[in-house]
Amino acid sequence: MKVIGCIGCGNMGGGVLRGLVPHKEFTLLGHDHTRAKVEGLDPENHRVVFADSPLDVARRADVIILAVKPYQMDAMLEEIRPALDESKVVLSLAAAFSQEKLRCGVDGRCAVARCMPNLPVIVGKGVFALCLDDPALGEERARALFDMFHLMGMAVIIPEAQFPAFSSLVGCGPAFALLFMEGLLNAGITMGFKAPVARELIAAMMEGTARLALESGESFADLRVKVCSPSGTTIRGVNHMERCAVPGHVTDAVLEALRRDLEMASGK
Repeated sequence: MKVIGCIGCGNMGGGVLRGLVPHKEFTLLGHDHTRAKVEGLDPENHRVVFADSPLDVARRADVIILAVKPYQMDAMLEEIRPALDESKVVLSLAAAFSQEKLRCGVDGRCAVARCMPNLPVIVGKGVFALCLDDPALGEERARALFDMFHLMGMAVIIPEAQFPAFSSLVGCGPAFALLFMEGLLNAGITMGFKAPVARELIAAMMEGTARLALESGESFADLRVKVCSPSGTTIRGVNHMERCAVPGHVTDAVLEALRRDLEMASGK
């Protein structure tokens, strides 16, 4: 479980490999159609080694991470199948590709697992959902996988049935948060801030607010009340957002993402 190979080194696959670079206990392999993507993951120390083909990754790695699109999974599993045996684990980052499909794809030759990351993995602040209930995986390897992803952010083990909900809430969530940040940026520019200054202020404010929520243990609502002075500026803005049903629209956005996830899983 010390040689980690990734097939597909875009945002998610590349982010995982980049997140493991500081951890010298792992040997890292990557394959992508664009060799520069792999070599650019650690240009200073060259810890991520380019593998010539997906089959090369599968032959050399203990853990084979598949970070390709769901529609490419069947063909990729067929390509790497000759190199699979019981010593290996195939771990998929693909949405809407079930563990049962993974088991069929590896033809029972090795253990399988699923992981759902989100975009902040590329800066070492990912949130990872893991499904590790394949009996072939075993307790020791399941723990090793959990510990590996925990090195790169927050990792949780959830039933596979909750993956669509996790994807819609935490996988899509950064896009929703960034759209909100865009609105703040527009306001900042309107009020006279230069765009780069406003962007930095907003990003730092969001980071600090997230840290406050994580460390305080208080509800979002209770923390929000602490910012709202009676008859003050913040409550005026909050009241406007409530009248515009902003919380409800955010909820609807997440549920729309969930509906699309379920559509994709059914082949639509």
